[in-house]
Amino acid sequence: MTFPPESSASALTEAVRSGELGVREVADRFASLADAASHDPEHSGVAVSLAQMAVERAAELERAGGGAGSSAHSPDLLGLPVAVKDLFTIDGVDCTMGSARLAFRATETAEPVAKLLARGAILTSTTHTSEVGMTAYTEPIDLPAPRNPHFGGDLGDASNAHGTGPRTPGGSSGGSAVAVATGVVPAALGSDGGGSIRVPAACCGLVGLKPAHDITHGHLSTPAFLTRSLSDAALLAGVPLPAGDGVGALGPASNGARPRSGRPLRVGVTVEPFHAEVGVDKRWADGVWAAADALADAGYDVVEVPGPYDPKGPDAFEIFRQTITRLAARLPEADYSEMVRWIRESGRAISAEEAARTHAQRMELPGRIRRRWDVDAVITPTLAFDPPAIGHFSSLAPWEDFDEQTRWTPWLSLWNLTGWASLSVPVGGGGSAESVPAAGAALPALPATSVNIGAVRCGEEELIRIGLDCYPTS
Repeated sequence: MTFPPESSASALTEAVRSGELGVREVADRFASLADAASHDPEHSGVAVSLAQMAVERAAELERAGGGAGSSAHSPDLLGLPVAVKDLFTIDGVDCTMGSARLAFRATETAEPVAKLLARGAILTSTTHTSEVGMTAYTEPIDLPAPRNPHFGGDLGDASNAHGTGPRTPGGSSGGSAVAVATGVVPAALGSDGGGSIRVPAACCGLVGLKPAHDITHGHLSTPAFLTRSLSDAALLAGVPLPAGDGVGALGPASNGARPRSGRPLRVGVTVEPFHAEVGVDKRWADGVWAAADALADAGYDVVEVPGPYDPKGPDAFEIFRQTITRLAARLPEADYSEMVRWIRESGRAISAEEAARTHAQRMELPGRIRRRWDVDAVITPTLAFDPPAIGHFSSLAPWEDFDEQTRWTPWLSLWNLTGWASLSVPVGGGGSAESVPAAGAALPALPATSVNIGAVRCGEEELIRIGLDCYPTS
Protein backbone atom coordinates (compact mmCIF):
# COMPACT_ATOMS: atom_id res chain seq x y z
CA MET A 1 0.00 0.00 0.00
CA THR A 2 1.25 3.48 -0.80
CA PHE A 3 0.43 6.34 1.52
CA PRO A 4 1.09 10.08 1.53
CA PRO A 5 3.02 11.64 4.41
CA GLU A 6 -0.07 13.60 5.43
CA SER A 7 -1.93 10.36 6.25
CA SER A 8 -3.76 10.72 9.55
CA ALA A 9 -2.59 9.01 12.71
CA SER A 10 -5.88 7.13 12.85
CA ALA A 11 -5.55 5.90 9.26
CA LEU A 12 -1.96 4.76 9.77
CA THR A 13 -2.67 2.81 12.95
CA GLU A 14 -5.73 1.21 11.37
CA ALA A 15 -3.74 0.26 8.26
CA VAL A 16 -1.09 -1.43 10.42
CA ARG A 17 -3.74 -3.30 12.40
CA SER A 18 -5.47 -4.50 9.23
CA GLY A 19 -2.24 -5.63 7.56
CA GLU A 20 -2.41 -3.07 4.76
CA LEU A 21 0.86 -1.57 6.04
CA GLY A 22 3.78 -3.06 7.89
CA VAL A 23 5.42 -1.35 10.85
CA ARG A 24 8.75 -1.35 9.00
CA GLU A 25 7.15 0.16 5.90
CA VAL A 26 5.75 3.07 7.92
CA ALA A 27 8.97 3.54 9.89
CA ASP A 28 11.15 3.57 6.77
CA ARG A 29 8.99 6.25 5.13
CA PHE A 30 8.89 8.58 8.12
CA ALA A 31 12.52 7.95 9.06
CA SER A 32 13.46 9.23 5.61
CA LEU A 33 11.26 12.29 6.13
CA ALA A 34 12.90 12.96 9.51
CA ASP A 35 16.39 12.75 8.04
CA ALA A 36 15.55 15.22 5.31
CA ALA A 37 13.72 17.52 7.72
CA SER A 38 16.68 17.67 10.10
CA HIS A 39 18.65 19.54 7.40
CA ASP A 40 16.00 22.27 7.20
CA PRO A 41 14.90 22.97 10.80
CA GLU A 42 13.45 26.39 10.01
CA HIS A 43 10.85 24.83 7.73
CA SER A 44 10.39 21.48 9.51
CA GLY A 45 10.72 22.26 13.22
CA VAL A 46 12.98 19.22 13.63
CA ALA A 47 15.87 19.41 16.09
CA VAL A 48 17.32 15.87 15.85
CA SER A 49 16.50 13.06 13.44
CA LEU A 50 15.89 9.70 15.14
CA ALA A 51 15.74 7.86 11.82
CA GLN A 52 18.05 4.99 12.79
CA MET A 53 16.33 4.60 16.13
CA ALA A 54 12.96 4.49 14.36
CA VAL A 55 14.04 1.71 12.01
CA GLU A 56 15.49 -0.31 14.89
CA ARG A 57 12.33 0.24 16.90
CA ALA A 58 10.17 -1.04 14.04
CA ALA A 59 12.26 -4.19 13.77
CA GLU A 60 11.93 -4.69 17.52
CA LEU A 61 8.16 -4.34 17.35
CA GLU A 62 7.93 -6.83 14.52
CA ARG A 63 10.07 -9.36 16.40
CA ALA A 64 7.72 -8.96 19.37
CA GLY A 65 4.77 -9.87 17.18
CA GLY A 66 3.61 -6.35 16.34
CA GLY A 67 3.91 -6.61 12.58
CA ALA A 68 1.33 -6.13 9.86
CA GLY A 69 -2.07 -7.55 10.60
CA SER A 70 -1.46 -7.79 14.33
CA SER A 71 -4.43 -8.47 16.55
CA ALA A 72 -6.88 -5.97 17.96
CA HIS A 73 -5.15 -6.47 21.32
CA SER A 74 -1.91 -4.90 20.11
CA PRO A 75 -0.85 -1.45 21.41
CA ASP A 76 -3.20 1.29 20.24
CA LEU A 77 -0.43 3.39 18.60
CA LEU A 78 1.36 0.46 16.99
CA GLY A 79 3.74 1.76 14.33
CA LEU A 80 2.67 5.39 14.63
CA PRO A 81 5.48 7.88 13.90
CA VAL A 82 5.59 10.60 16.57
CA ALA A 83 7.93 13.57 17.11
CA VAL A 84 8.94 14.62 20.63
CA LYS A 85 9.36 18.15 21.98
CA ASP A 86 13.00 18.81 22.91
CA LEU A 87 12.14 19.26 26.59
CA PHE A 88 11.48 15.53 27.03
CA THR A 89 14.57 13.38 27.38
CA ILE A 90 15.19 10.21 25.39
CA ASP A 91 17.95 7.93 26.59
CA GLY A 92 21.04 8.36 24.39
CA VAL A 93 19.66 11.34 22.46
CA ASP A 94 20.98 14.92 22.57
CA CYS A 95 18.56 17.30 24.27
CA THR A 96 18.82 21.10 24.19
CA MET A 97 15.89 22.24 26.36
CA GLY A 98 15.49 25.00 23.78
CA SER A 99 19.03 26.41 24.06
CA ALA A 100 22.35 25.34 22.59
CA ARG A 101 23.91 26.51 25.86
CA LEU A 102 21.96 23.89 27.82
CA ALA A 103 22.57 20.92 25.50
CA PHE A 104 23.39 17.51 26.99
CA ARG A 105 23.21 13.80 26.14
CA ALA A 106 20.23 12.28 27.98
CA THR A 107 20.73 9.15 30.07
CA GLU A 108 17.07 8.43 30.77
CA THR A 109 13.74 8.54 28.98
CA ALA A 110 11.08 10.89 30.31
CA GLU A 111 7.86 9.31 31.51
CA PRO A 112 5.59 10.78 28.77
CA VAL A 113 7.95 9.38 26.13
CA ALA A 114 8.10 5.99 27.86
CA LYS A 115 4.30 5.89 27.84
CA LEU A 116 4.29 6.59 24.09
CA LEU A 117 6.70 3.74 23.50
CA ALA A 118 4.57 1.41 25.63
CA ARG A 119 1.65 2.24 23.34
CA GLY A 120 3.64 1.07 20.30
CA ALA A 121 4.66 4.45 18.88
CA ILE A 122 7.87 4.99 16.91
CA LEU A 123 9.91 8.11 17.64
CA THR A 124 11.22 9.74 14.47
CA SER A 125 12.58 13.11 15.62
CA THR A 126 12.83 15.67 18.37
CA THR A 127 11.44 19.15 17.73
CA HIS A 128 12.56 22.66 18.61
CA THR A 129 11.06 24.46 21.58
CA SER A 130 11.54 27.74 23.40
CA GLU A 131 14.18 27.89 26.13
CA VAL A 132 12.99 25.59 28.96
CA GLY A 133 9.48 26.02 27.52
CA MET A 134 9.05 29.46 29.04
CA THR A 135 7.56 31.48 26.15
CA ALA A 136 4.50 31.34 23.89
CA TYR A 137 6.78 31.62 20.84
CA THR A 138 9.59 29.33 19.68
CA GLU A 139 12.97 30.99 19.23
CA PRO A 140 15.49 28.59 20.79
CA ILE A 141 18.71 30.21 21.93
CA ASP A 142 21.58 29.94 19.41
CA LEU A 143 19.49 27.50 17.34
CA PRO A 144 17.24 27.90 14.27
CA ALA A 145 13.77 29.35 14.88
CA PRO A 146 11.01 27.31 13.19
CA ARG A 147 8.85 29.25 10.72
CA ASN A 148 5.10 29.14 10.59
CA PRO A 149 4.02 27.20 7.46
CA HIS A 150 0.36 28.18 7.87
CA PHE A 151 0.72 31.98 7.92
CA GLY A 152 2.95 33.45 5.25
CA GLY A 153 5.22 36.43 5.73
CA ASP A 154 2.96 38.92 3.92
CA LEU A 155 -0.76 38.64 4.62
CA GLY A 156 -1.92 42.18 3.99
CA ASP A 157 -1.88 45.42 5.93
CA ALA A 158 -3.94 44.23 8.91
CA SER A 159 -1.65 41.27 9.48
CA ASN A 160 1.50 43.36 9.26
CA ALA A 161 0.68 45.33 12.42
CA HIS A 162 2.93 42.96 14.36
CA GLY A 163 5.98 42.89 12.11
CA THR A 164 6.90 41.59 8.67
CA GLY A 165 8.80 38.52 7.61
CA PRO A 166 8.46 34.85 8.65
CA ARG A 167 5.78 34.30 11.28
CA THR A 168 6.12 32.53 14.60
CA PRO A 169 4.53 29.08 14.88
CA GLY A 170 3.78 29.86 18.53
CA GLY A 171 5.24 28.08 21.48
CA SER A 172 6.54 26.58 23.41
CA SER A 173 5.69 23.46 21.35
CA GLY A 174 6.29 25.34 18.10
CA GLY A 175 8.67 22.86 16.51
CA SER A 176 6.19 20.06 17.16
CA ALA A 177 3.45 22.08 15.46
CA VAL A 178 5.59 22.78 12.40
CA ALA A 179 6.56 19.10 12.10
CA VAL A 180 2.91 18.05 12.08
CA ALA A 181 1.75 20.88 9.81
CA THR A 182 4.43 20.10 7.21
CA GLY A 183 3.82 16.33 7.22
CA VAL A 184 7.08 15.26 8.89
CA VAL A 185 4.92 13.32 11.36
CA PRO A 186 1.17 12.78 11.80
CA ALA A 187 1.35 13.67 15.51
CA ALA A 188 3.80 15.22 17.96
CA LEU A 189 4.25 15.24 21.71
CA GLY A 190 4.46 18.61 23.44
CA SER A 191 3.41 20.11 26.74
CA ASP A 192 1.06 22.86 27.85
CA GLY A 193 1.73 25.05 30.89
CA GLY A 194 -0.01 28.24 29.78
CA GLY A 195 -1.10 27.49 26.22
CA SER A 196 2.06 25.81 24.88
CA ILE A 197 0.03 23.24 22.88
CA ARG A 198 -3.00 25.35 22.06
CA VAL A 199 -1.09 28.45 20.91
CA PRO A 200 0.99 26.60 18.25
CA ALA A 201 -2.09 24.63 17.22
CA ALA A 202 -3.91 27.91 16.58
CA CYS A 203 -0.91 29.37 14.75
CA CYS A 204 -0.44 26.38 12.46
CA GLY A 205 -4.01 25.32 11.70
CA LEU A 206 -3.88 22.22 13.92
CA VAL A 207 -5.83 20.62 16.75
CA GLY A 208 -4.32 20.87 20.23
CA LEU A 209 -5.89 19.09 23.20
CA LYS A 210 -4.65 19.90 26.71
CA PRO A 211 -6.03 17.13 28.93
CA ALA A 212 -7.20 17.77 32.47
CA HIS A 213 -4.43 17.66 35.05
CA ASP A 214 -4.05 17.64 38.83
CA ILE A 215 -3.19 21.07 40.28
CA THR A 216 -2.91 19.94 43.90
CA HIS A 217 0.89 20.13 43.92
CA GLY A 218 1.12 23.39 41.98
CA HIS A 219 1.50 21.99 38.46
CA LEU A 220 0.63 24.22 35.51
CA SER A 221 1.90 21.98 32.73
CA THR A 222 0.87 18.61 31.36
CA PRO A 223 2.05 16.51 28.38
CA ALA A 224 -0.21 16.85 25.33
CA PHE A 225 -0.31 16.26 21.58
CA LEU A 226 -0.63 18.22 18.35
CA THR A 227 -2.57 16.56 15.54
CA ARG A 228 -4.28 17.42 12.24
CA SER A 229 -7.78 16.25 13.22
CA LEU A 230 -10.04 15.73 16.21
CA SER A 231 -10.18 11.97 15.65
CA ASP A 232 -6.38 11.90 15.85
CA ALA A 233 -6.49 14.06 18.99
CA ALA A 234 -8.86 11.54 20.58
CA LEU A 235 -6.58 8.65 19.58
CA LEU A 236 -3.42 10.20 20.99
CA ALA A 237 -5.14 11.30 24.21
CA GLY A 238 -6.66 7.84 24.68
CA VAL A 239 -10.16 9.33 24.65
CA PRO A 240 -12.99 7.49 22.86
CA LEU A 241 -14.66 9.42 20.08
CA PRO A 242 -18.24 10.35 21.05
CA ALA A 243 -20.86 7.73 20.19
CA GLY A 244 -21.75 7.63 16.52
CA ASP A 245 -18.37 8.70 15.15
CA GLY A 246 -15.92 6.26 13.64
CA VAL A 247 -12.21 6.85 13.90
CA GLY A 248 -12.12 8.22 10.37
CA ALA A 249 -15.31 10.27 10.71
CA LEU A 250 -15.56 13.33 8.50
CA GLY A 251 -17.63 16.42 9.07
CA PRO A 252 -19.85 17.49 11.97
CA ALA A 253 -21.36 15.14 14.52
CA SER A 254 -25.08 14.65 14.88
CA ASN A 255 -26.03 13.00 18.16
CA GLY A 256 -28.10 15.87 19.53
CA ALA A 257 -25.30 17.44 21.56
CA ARG A 258 -26.09 15.26 24.55
CA PRO A 259 -23.51 13.94 27.02
CA ARG A 260 -24.03 10.77 29.05
CA SER A 261 -26.44 12.54 31.41
CA GLY A 262 -28.85 13.00 28.50
CA ARG A 263 -29.22 16.77 28.90
CA PRO A 264 -28.10 19.21 26.17
CA LEU A 265 -24.65 20.60 26.73
CA ARG A 266 -24.63 24.23 27.82
CA VAL A 267 -21.83 26.23 26.21
CA GLY A 268 -20.75 29.72 27.20
CA VAL A 269 -19.30 32.16 24.67
CA THR A 270 -17.19 35.29 25.11
CA VAL A 271 -14.57 37.21 23.15
CA GLU A 272 -13.67 39.53 26.05
CA PRO A 273 -10.04 39.00 27.17
CA PHE A 274 -9.53 37.63 30.68
CA HIS A 275 -5.94 38.58 31.49
CA ALA A 276 -5.02 41.69 29.48
CA GLU A 277 -6.49 44.75 27.85
CA VAL A 278 -6.24 44.17 24.12
CA GLY A 279 -8.33 44.77 21.03
CA VAL A 280 -9.29 41.36 19.66
CA ASP A 281 -8.83 41.08 15.90
CA LYS A 282 -12.19 40.82 14.12
CA ARG A 283 -11.22 37.62 12.29
CA TRP A 284 -10.52 35.82 15.57
CA ALA A 285 -13.69 37.13 17.22
CA ASP A 286 -15.81 36.25 14.17
CA GLY A 287 -14.57 32.65 14.33
CA VAL A 288 -16.00 32.33 17.83
CA TRP A 289 -19.41 33.67 16.83
CA ALA A 290 -19.50 31.37 13.78
CA ALA A 291 -18.71 28.37 15.99
CA ALA A 292 -21.38 29.48 18.48
CA ASP A 293 -23.97 29.68 15.70
CA ALA A 294 -23.03 26.19 14.50
CA LEU A 295 -23.40 24.82 18.02
CA ALA A 296 -26.77 26.46 18.50
CA ASP A 297 -27.91 24.93 15.19
CA ALA A 298 -26.68 21.54 16.43
CA GLY A 299 -28.89 21.72 19.53
CA TYR A 300 -26.56 23.12 22.18
CA ASP A 301 -27.73 25.62 24.76
CA VAL A 302 -25.42 28.53 23.84
CA VAL A 303 -25.21 31.58 26.12
CA GLU A 304 -22.91 34.56 26.50
CA VAL A 305 -20.98 34.50 29.76
CA PRO A 306 -19.43 37.24 31.92
CA GLY A 307 -15.76 37.38 32.84
CA PRO A 308 -14.65 34.36 34.88
CA TYR A 309 -13.28 36.24 37.88
CA ASP A 310 -14.90 38.10 40.74
CA PRO A 311 -14.08 41.82 40.31
CA LYS A 312 -13.38 41.93 44.06
CA GLY A 313 -10.44 39.57 43.54
CA PRO A 314 -8.16 37.81 43.91
CA ASP A 315 -6.27 38.72 40.73
CA ALA A 316 -6.24 35.43 38.82
CA PHE A 317 -3.50 36.41 36.41
CA GLU A 318 -1.29 37.44 39.29
CA ILE A 319 -1.84 33.92 40.65
CA PHE A 320 -0.66 32.56 37.30
CA ARG A 321 2.32 34.93 37.15
CA GLN A 322 3.47 33.98 40.63
CA THR A 323 2.95 30.28 40.00
CA ILE A 324 4.91 30.16 36.75
CA THR A 325 7.76 32.33 38.02
CA ARG A 326 8.04 30.30 41.24
CA LEU A 327 8.32 27.15 39.10
CA ALA A 328 11.09 28.85 37.10
CA ALA A 329 12.86 29.76 40.35
CA ARG A 330 13.54 26.03 40.82
CA LEU A 331 15.66 25.88 37.64
CA PRO A 332 19.31 25.04 38.38
CA GLU A 333 22.08 27.55 37.72
CA ALA A 334 22.90 27.70 34.01
CA ASP A 335 23.65 30.06 31.13
CA TYR A 336 20.10 31.25 30.50
CA SER A 337 18.93 34.06 28.24
CA GLU A 338 17.90 37.41 29.67
CA MET A 339 14.22 36.44 29.39
CA VAL A 340 14.53 33.24 31.42
CA ARG A 341 16.82 34.90 33.95
CA TRP A 342 14.18 37.59 34.49
CA ILE A 343 11.37 35.03 34.94
CA ARG A 344 13.55 32.98 37.32
CA GLU A 345 14.58 36.01 39.38
CA SER A 346 10.97 37.21 39.55
CA GLY A 347 10.02 33.89 41.11
CA ARG A 348 12.88 34.02 43.59
CA ALA A 349 11.63 37.41 44.81
CA ILE A 350 8.36 35.81 45.98
CA SER A 351 8.50 34.74 49.63
CA ALA A 352 7.46 31.28 50.78
CA GLU A 353 4.55 32.82 52.71
CA GLU A 354 3.31 34.70 49.66
CA ALA A 355 3.66 31.61 47.50
CA ALA A 356 1.61 29.56 49.99
CA ARG A 357 -1.11 32.23 50.02
CA THR A 358 -1.17 32.30 46.22
CA HIS A 359 -1.46 28.50 46.05
CA ALA A 360 -4.38 28.56 48.48
CA GLN A 361 -6.11 31.16 46.30
CA ARG A 362 -5.49 28.98 43.27
CA MET A 363 -7.13 25.99 44.93
CA GLU A 364 -10.26 28.10 45.48
CA LEU A 365 -10.33 29.41 41.91
CA PRO A 366 -12.21 26.52 40.20
CA GLY A 367 -15.13 26.85 42.63
CA ARG A 368 -15.19 30.63 42.24
CA ILE A 369 -15.29 30.38 38.44
CA ARG A 370 -18.01 27.73 38.44
CA ARG A 371 -20.20 29.98 40.57
CA ARG A 372 -19.96 32.63 37.82
CA TRP A 373 -20.20 30.21 34.90
CA ASP A 374 -23.25 27.93 34.90
CA VAL A 375 -22.09 26.10 31.77
CA ASP A 376 -20.35 22.87 30.76
CA ALA A 377 -17.71 24.58 28.60
CA VAL A 378 -16.72 28.03 27.36
CA ILE A 379 -15.57 29.06 23.88
CA THR A 380 -13.17 31.97 23.35
CA PRO A 381 -10.70 32.89 20.60
CA THR A 382 -7.42 31.04 21.04
CA LEU A 383 -5.41 34.13 20.06
CA ALA A 384 -6.23 37.84 20.03
CA PHE A 385 -4.50 38.47 16.71
CA ASP A 386 -2.59 36.69 13.92
CA PRO A 387 0.84 35.20 14.69
CA PRO A 388 3.39 38.03 14.61
CA ALA A 389 6.78 37.97 12.95
CA ILE A 390 9.64 36.01 14.45
CA GLY A 391 11.46 38.44 16.70
CA HIS A 392 8.37 40.49 17.57
CA PHE A 393 8.36 39.33 21.19
CA SER A 394 12.06 38.68 21.75
CA SER A 395 13.03 42.19 20.64
CA LEU A 396 11.27 43.58 23.72
CA ALA A 397 12.59 43.92 27.25
CA PRO A 398 11.70 40.79 29.29
CA TRP A 399 8.83 42.37 31.24
CA GLU A 400 7.41 43.92 28.06
CA ASP A 401 7.83 40.58 26.27
CA PHE A 402 5.86 38.82 29.03
CA ASP A 403 3.05 41.40 28.86
CA GLU A 404 2.87 41.26 25.06
CA GLN A 405 2.58 37.48 25.13
CA THR A 406 -0.30 37.88 27.58
CA ARG A 407 -2.04 40.32 25.21
CA TRP A 408 -1.67 37.76 22.41
CA THR A 409 -3.02 34.89 24.51
CA PRO A 410 -5.32 36.49 27.12
CA TRP A 411 -7.54 33.46 27.76
CA LEU A 412 -5.65 30.17 27.83
CA SER A 413 -3.89 30.15 31.20
CA LEU A 414 -7.26 29.92 33.01
CA TRP A 415 -7.33 26.23 32.06
CA ASN A 416 -3.80 25.69 33.37
CA LEU A 417 -4.69 27.39 36.65
CA THR A 418 -7.81 25.25 37.12
CA GLY A 419 -6.43 22.06 35.60
CA TRP A 420 -9.54 21.69 33.44
CA ALA A 421 -9.22 20.24 29.93
CA SER A 422 -9.02 22.62 26.97
CA LEU A 423 -9.07 22.21 23.20
CA SER A 424 -7.87 24.46 20.36
CA VAL A 425 -9.65 23.83 17.05
CA PRO A 426 -9.24 25.64 13.70
CA VAL A 427 -12.39 27.33 12.42
CA GLY A 428 -13.35 29.59 9.54
CA GLY A 429 -11.25 27.97 6.84
CA GLY A 430 -14.13 26.44 4.93
CA GLY A 431 -13.48 22.88 6.10
CA SER A 432 -13.88 20.87 9.25
CA ALA A 433 -11.68 19.69 12.08
CA GLU A 434 -11.46 16.40 10.19
CA SER A 435 -10.21 18.01 6.97
CA VAL A 436 -7.29 20.23 7.87
CA PRO A 437 -5.39 21.14 4.64
CA ALA A 438 -2.90 18.44 3.69
CA ALA A 439 0.77 19.11 4.31
CA GLY A 440 2.17 21.06 1.40
CA ALA A 441 -1.25 21.95 0.01
CA ALA A 442 -1.97 25.49 -1.17
CA LEU A 443 -3.29 27.55 1.73
CA PRO A 444 -5.85 30.37 1.53
CA ALA A 445 -4.59 33.97 1.55
CA LEU A 446 -5.78 34.30 5.14
CA PRO A 447 -5.76 30.94 6.96
CA ALA A 448 -8.35 29.75 9.40
CA THR A 449 -8.43 31.14 12.90
CA SER A 450 -9.04 29.02 15.98
CA VAL A 451 -11.32 28.73 18.98
CA ASN A 452 -10.41 27.50 22.42
CA ILE A 453 -13.03 25.22 23.92
CA GLY A 454 -12.40 25.07 27.64
CA ALA A 455 -14.03 22.61 30.02
CA VAL A 456 -15.89 23.91 33.06
CA ARG A 457 -18.07 20.92 33.98
CA CYS A 458 -17.12 18.34 31.37
CA GLY A 459 -14.17 16.30 30.17
CA GLU A 460 -12.12 15.62 27.06
CA GLU A 461 -14.74 13.47 25.35
CA GLU A 462 -17.35 16.24 25.55
CA LEU A 463 -14.83 18.82 24.32
CA ILE A 464 -14.15 16.69 21.25
CA ARG A 465 -17.91 16.42 20.66
CA ILE A 466 -18.20 20.21 20.83
CA GLY A 467 -15.23 20.56 18.50
CA LEU A 468 -16.84 18.27 15.95
CA ASP A 469 -20.02 20.29 16.10
CA CYS A 470 -18.32 23.66 15.64
CA TYR A 471 -18.75 23.39 11.87
CA PRO A 472 -21.92 24.31 9.95
CA THR A 473 -23.77 21.37 8.43
CA SER A 474 -24.30 23.18 5.10
